[in-house]
Amino acid sequence: MEERKQPFRLRLNLFDGIVLIVALAVGAFLLWNAFKPAASSVIEPSSTSTVRYTIRFQKMMEGTSALVQPGDVLVDTIKNYELGTVVAVETVPSQSQILDHDSRQYVLADVPGYEDALVTVEAPCTISSDTLLLDGGYTLRVGITTYIRSSGYMGSGPVVAIEREGLA
Repeated sequence: MEERKQPFRLRLNLFDGIVLIVALAVGAFLLWNAFKPAASSVIEPSSTSTVRYTIRFQKMMEGTSALVQPGDVLVDTIKNYELGTVVAVETVPSQSQILDHDSRQYVLADVPGYEDALVTVEAPCTISSDTLLLDGGYTLRVGITTYIRSSGYMGSGPVVAIEREGLA
């Protein structure tokens, strides 16, 4: 009598399948870690400079922008970072977008009883290829909203302009 050899047949139950998938995932992760490129250890060149930036304190009650004076030291209210010294203050009317029903367009209109203050601040900073870091530790970008306090007042508003000085 001849013995019949049955072909190899892989039978997996649920537990074996889960163990196999986990083992393949761990192996793939280890291979990926072994062949990924090493992180570059090149230190980016940075320079120290002075920066002037303008913050728009929005919707201040009329007359309160007079509290902001050149020479005031500004501090971030969230993390207590020093943000620099006020160089100049300009008061402008506070404006808001409203819908003009006749032309069906949004237009800027003055808000009665409120004013905006354009506060120019000067601070030392470190400039690298992608960030502008104030010496107090605050990362500065145009468009971010800043929350500021000083002696006698608090304010908030976006950074609307940045001027770098002392770059060759």
